[in-house]
Amino acid sequence: MSKINIEGIVRDIKERSTYLSPIIEAICNSIDAIKNGSTGKIEIIVKRDGQQSFVDANNNGSIIAIDVIDNGRGFDQENRDSFDTFRSGLKYKQGGKGFGRFMYLKYFGKVEVESIYKEVDEFKKRTFSFGHGSEIIENEHIETLTENEVQTGTILHLSSVRNASNIDKGLEVIARKLVERLIVFFINPDTPQIVLREEDGSNSIILNKYISPNSSIVQIAHEKIKECSNNCSYDFDLYIFKTYFSNLASKIILTANNREVTETFLHNYVPEFKETLNEITDDKKQKNYTVSAYVVSDYLDEHVSVERDSFNFPKESNLFEDISQNKIEKRVASILKELFSDSINSRFEKKKKEIENYVTEKAPWHKTLLSEINIEDIPVNFSEEEIETKFQKAKFEKERQTTLAIRNIVKAQNEKEGYENFEEQVEEILKSVTDSSKNDLVHYVCTRKKILDLFDNLRKRTESGRPHLEKEIHNLIFPMINDDRTVSYNDHNLWLLDERLVFSKYIASDKTISKDDTKEPDLAIFYNEKMFYRNGDNVITSPITIYEFKRPKRDKYPDDENPIHQVCRYAQKILNGKYEMPDGLEPVCVDKFRTPVYLYIVCDKCKKIDEFASLSGLTVSPDNEGYFGYIKAYNAYIEIISYKKLIEDAKMRNKIFFHKLGIE
Repeated sequence: MSKINIEGIVRDIKERSTYLSPIIEAICNSIDAIKNGSTGKIEIIVKRDGQQSFVDANNNGSIIAIDVIDNGRGFDQENRDSFDTFRSGLKYKQGGKGFGRFMYLKYFGKVEVESIYKEVDEFKKRTFSFGHGSEIIENEHIETLTENEVQTGTILHLSSVRNASNIDKGLEVIARKLVERLIVFFINPDTPQIVLREEDGSNSIILNKYISPNSSIVQIAHEKIKECSNNCSYDFDLYIFKTYFSNLASKIILTANNREVTETFLHNYVPEFKETLNEITDDKKQKNYTVSAYVVSDYLDEHVSVERDSFNFPKESNLFEDISQNKIEKRVASILKELFSDSINSRFEKKKKEIENYVTEKAPWHKTLLSEINIEDIPVNFSEEEIETKFQKAKFEKERQTTLAIRNIVKAQNEKEGYENFEEQVEEILKSVTDSSKNDLVHYVCTRKKILDLFDNLRKRTESGRPHLEKEIHNLIFPMINDDRTVSYNDHNLWLLDERLVFSKYIASDKTISKDDTKEPDLAIFYNEKMFYRNGDNVITSPITIYEFKRPKRDKYPDDENPIHQVCRYAQKILNGKYEMPDGLEPVCVDKFRTPVYLYIVCDKCKKIDEFASLSGLTVSPDNEGYFGYIKAYNAYIEIISYKKLIEDAKMRNKIFFHKLGIE
């Protein structure tokens, strides 16, 4: 006789199984063995170690063994020979795979059988144990019974529990889990009575009673589904239950041979099912429940895997297979969505309103994208991060489609195809581009409004009566000790000074770049409250601009801190070729007579500033908020701007946008 490696088979059993798997296998075998279900009985007897548990609320001791007893036909010779045959086909029509016997040994170190059966006119008792080596049956013993009236049946002893800590202690918990896994059996009124009880008789639960109109599990519907594959039509029965005790989410269960095979959370298809549903009872109390949908079909029976933990057809839909797990589950989900439409629609409308409120109150720039996102796919009780991710994906997809459309039109024009519709196509694209960009524009304009308000506050005195520091304005406009390699476009506010600064070639803040001069700024740099930038490429005719900031409300300046002289000295050094481009890649290209230089000083006007401006021959501005002029020696335009003028000019440039959005 050939040998098999039992330990190897047990070791390879997939991890999806649990300690309940062998118990369920035993119950299923007992149901198969009972000919008359109405008089049949199955008992699951729990044996404990006798020590009270301080963890379990009911002080139940740990489970050390479980007996499964039935009054079926018993382990006659036919059953015995089938059991001793690896992958036996005796019970193939009932779903037997000839594999379940190995499941017992994964969770119980010792498995023994006592069985009474009838052979011709005699009753016999067979005992044996499950082998661990190469023999399936070990220690077999048969005896003939002398009694005339003997009840046939089998006792399965499961002992020497492996990983006892993984086994639930409470009898009620075990009962509920068994019912959920065996619920398809209870649809049939002829299912034998199944009792779970303590060995000492202290507690006993009839599992069948969980399924009834007034119990914890209620069947509310039975639907029919048809699926086609290879020109053949297959029937699927859908049994729908309300479960009032479960804390788990609602789920879809595909079964095979009356066993649960796969379970999928229903909210994967309909997010509104993620939380428990509720109903109001006759006595005006709220009662919570979850939904369980069980799918039964000959097709599933025929395509289940050996371990009964998956099916031999694709999980996801594809072009080559007509039936998939995903396709079946989607059909079930649509039926459940319709069946519970009142609750689902109510939750959907609530979620929709919450999303609209988020956009209105926190992200108005997303208004144009509301129609682009699928609200059904968004989970209930969504986080801001989750909804923002949805909007960003929608924005990306819309922009991608627009880009492709533009490319196709340009290509068609180049190939002189479809030219007669060219204007219509361009108009449609422009509309698409506008809609796609509105959310960005609204967001950007709203941000500018907040920055202007903040800048206005920095012009005021603090609660202590002192003016704000230069660095506070400095960091608002451009973070110190950074450059535009580390500060993104959205993290600085150079537009407050001049819109052109946003498009600078290089910007830096308090960072030394020149290897020859470590105390002065290089191009586009804040240094001791100053900023340089250069527009365009590093060529002689590209302008260079220097900004210098003074503390708001400052009214005293020593002669050696004349800001006009300071910016002129920086300009002189630049025009002398003292500075390099970032990282020292090349010298700054300048010419004393051809390189335009723009010098700006931002400060509040005072008598000393007026004096400095007069000595330099500057002209007072028409609004009396600053000075301007030209210094020939440096080929430099110079301007002194008050903080009031800076903020008012920035407000004026943005006023039309604020007005259009209604945020003035």
